[in-house]
Amino acid sequence: MYSAALIPWPHAPHVRFMLAQDGDLLMAVNLDGFIRLSPWQAHAEVSGGVGLYHVPGGEFWQHYTVGAFVRPSPDENPVALLYRNKWFLDQDIPPPTHRLWSFDAYSATPQPVPMPSLDAFAPEEGWDLDVLRMGGSGYWYYRATRRNATQQEILMLRTDSLEREGIRTSLSDFHDAARPEPLSAAPLLLREMLATAFAEGGFGSATVISPEFQSYRRFAMGSEGTQANAFFSTDYGPFLLATSPEGNALFLPSGHQSVYRFSLPALPGGFVYTGIGIVGNTAFASWEEQVGFSIGAAGFLAIRPTELNLWASYLLRSTPTRPQ
Repeated sequence: MYSAALIPWPHAPHVRFMLAQDGDLLMAVNLDGFIRLSPWQAHAEVSGGVGLYHVPGGEFWQHYTVGAFVRPSPDENPVALLYRNKWFLDQDIPPPTHRLWSFDAYSATPQPVPMPSLDAFAPEEGWDLDVLRMGGSGYWYYRATRRNATQQEILMLRTDSLEREGIRTSLSDFHDAARPEPLSAAPLLLREMLATAFAEGGFGSATVISPEFQSYRRFAMGSEGTQANAFFSTDYGPFLLATSPEGNALFLPSGHQSVYRFSLPALPGGFVYTGIGIVGNTAFASWEEQVGFSIGAAGFLAIRPTELNLWASYLLRSTPTRPQ
């Protein structure tokens, strides 16, 4: 788990983003490709397994940074945005010829995805897109940059659908879209559970992954407190799992008065947890070695509820399995 080499984060392999969809937990791995974790059942009498599927991006991915991981619409496969990052290293490479990539259950390699809103800025003309996010307003926001002989062009745009070209937006509007949403903007059940987690865990904000969301969403109740990583699902009984970067975790099952407290496995000094998700009855937590803007070792670990003896009875009572 230890690393002697620390690399500026855009050029380090690590779990960059997570998404949840149809019982799966999906990861976009910087410089690498995709990982899909799915409920798996080898035999009718054996349940609770998880299948891991790696979709490598190959040499092309190794030159670019993963800038986003989103579902363009609720029923579509997720897409990852690649861009050329020149903030930390002066890379002598062109913008990616294909900037959006996706995969499905049968993919051996990622596949490029056309997207009218982004394709309007052709990489052949020097355009690169380094931001793609959904704001609390429901608009998609993205940034296009191009350097010519005399200056750098920077355009900030938004659109209500990635199938339509965006319109210019202001710098303040663009920055506001990156801020955490107020807790009042969360769906009612999630709002109530987050309020409990904030109060019990001393959290001030949370980055939430959920099958209900097209990308991660951030909610805040105040300016103070630790930022939590959280996973929320309404499948097989609503629940919220939240953890601090240090691994102090809370499990909140809906309809139960109790808040289960536990700790994720301890990490060495300088390491933190960066994300959390659940597949079937197994939790997966991504972690990184961090020093400033640099990352060393990185990866994720699997935690079965029986190992913690806290939330097993809730998750094990009825969990989805899918033959693979």
